Amino acid sequence: MNILIISSNIPMPDRASGDLRFYTLLKLMAEIHQVTLCPFNLERQNKEMGATNTKAYIDQLKALNVYLGATDILTTLRNNQFDLVIFEFYHLVRRYIDFVRFYQPQARVLIDSVDIHYNRLFSKATLTGISLDLEVSLTVKQQELEAYRLADLIIVVTEDDGLLLKKDAPSTQIGLLPNIHRIPEYIEAQPPYTKLLFVGSFKHEPNVDAVLYFCEEIFPQLLEMNSNFTLDVIGPNPPESILDLQSDYIFIRGFVENIDEYYRKAHISVAPLRFGAGMKGKIGEALSFGLPVVTTEIGAEGFGLSQGENILVARTSLDFVESILQLSQDNQLYKKLSTNGYRFIQDNYSVAATWGKLKNLIEQVLLLPPKKLAVLTRIKFWLQLTYNRYIGWRLQSV
Repeated sequence: MNILIISSNIPMPDRASGDLRFYTLLKLMAEIHQVTLCPFNLERQNKEMGATNTKAYIDQLKALNVYLGATDILTTLRNNQFDLVIFEFYHLVRRYIDFVRFYQPQARVLIDSVDIHYNRLFSKATLTGISLDLEVSLTVKQQELEAYRLADLIIVVTEDDGLLLKKDAPSTQIGLLPNIHRIPEYIEAQPPYTKLLFVGSFKHEPNVDAVLYFCEEIFPQLLEMNSNFTLDVIGPNPPESILDLQSDYIFIRGFVENIDEYYRKAHISVAPLRFGAGMKGKIGEALSFGLPVVTTEIGAEGFGLSQGENILVARTSLDFVESILQLSQDNQLYKKLSTNGYRFIQDNYSVAATWGKLKNLIEQVLLLPPKKLAVLTRIKFWLQLTYNRYIGWRLQSV
């Protein structure tokens, strides 16, 4: 089967959990299908990351037998035949969907939502109470749902996201494909459990808010009760507000080449997310290392985790402090959460656990008839192509 992926960028799996999921999906699909990736913002990514770094990420894809399409996406659509076309996120759908339907009428079109963006923005508006935030969430909701209605199937990462879409856009077809995590060797940590860790890309606004909230409202209370705690903050693109938090107890590491060593040195993962949507990669990644996690209801949503069994969920800043202290002092609880969390991710979100879900998703979408381009739009495309082929090129050469 030939699959085309239209994305904004080449995935950078060591820089963001969403990119890691995207990269892993490409890897799994390329094992049995021919996969072509068209990254719309490749030139911009090359400028931001540098030619050497960008080439390294491209080489990673080539090693997976993922092909890069032409820089011009339309050239790829004109010169190939695809069975599936997958948009990463909804943003590029309006720009290219008519071209996809015209050049690839046989192809089923999927949108990988990654998370429901308007739900995340509404979550932020609820937190801030700012009317502009609510207006933004409503505008994005209209645009996002409009894009979803144009596709044949929407991929969601959680059952809650699927239920929300079914309520807001009942005609959409939904397929579930959650986060995917590698499962490192389990190594039992030794007390004292005083090294805290936060991981997250700071291009993602909820991560900026989470670290500021933790360092301003939670960590000072924690240090008053035990001054031995330290916090490592890892993630690319930290803004000045995050860099200014650096202290004798807080270490802003930015992007690190080898994140595994920080997971191995840490004792407790903190994820004090106050708004967001979908499945949080930082939660699953920490659990996959056997690292107990203290988070919020927002952070834990979508996984099916159980309070006190494989995670601790705090509802207030004081809850957060008490949960961290409890973990640091109770060896039995620490080991329980560590082993249970590790097994939970292994059983539900490992590559092995996800492979069957991906196979079922592809089988599901192939049973759906592809939506057709409107007749008037198809005629317009045909006339434009005919003009360009027989008339337009002559005028350009005069």
